Amino acid sequence: MLELLAPDQVARSVSEIDLDALAARGTEGLIIDVDNTLIAGTRDVPCNAIGLDEATRSWLFRAKSMFRLCLLSNSVRGRRARRLAEELGIPGVSVWGLGRKPLRGGVWAALRQIGTAPEHTAMIGDQLLTDVLAGNRCGLYTIWVERISPREFIGTRANRIIEGWCARRLRRAGMLPPHGQDDETRQV
Repeated sequence: MLELLAPDQVARSVSEIDLDALAARGTEGLIIDVDNTLIAGTRDVPCNAIGLDEATRSWLFRAKSMFRLCLLSNSVRGRRARRLAEELGIPGVSVWGLGRKPLRGGVWAALRQIGTAPEHTAMIGDQLLTDVLAGNRCGLYTIWVERISPREFIGTRANRIIEGWCARRLRRAGMLPPHGQDDETRQV
């Protein structure tokens, strides 16, 4: 079970993910979580504001020129995810209920949107228990980034406690690559 929580790569932020390295490994599509991966959690940024920092915006536009992108959000209404997807000119999928990450429905919907195979797609997100687990369950290359803001919904805060415990176990088992390295370059 622990291996399902192990990301293939760890980065401090999306802007630190090496797009050329992803392309070299055969990646064709990126599915990217929204809240606390691309933009601060919903309590930090009002719904009518997007809040993309310049480094992330620049990275996204370069990624858009190299890969097929889709935003994937677990938010109930998905307004911010839809606005961001529209602003960037890329598809966005917002799921609630049975399609929510870590369940597979949202990931499969995102894959259909961009038309890539799981083995040629990377999932990028800030949570082990949702983003990484969903990506691993669907056979995607998974990248775990640090969250942007500590302010989160109460359910997410509870998940963070479990996530911390899992991350410590992954680290002890040699299954958590250091920042900037992937599963092929880490020492086990």
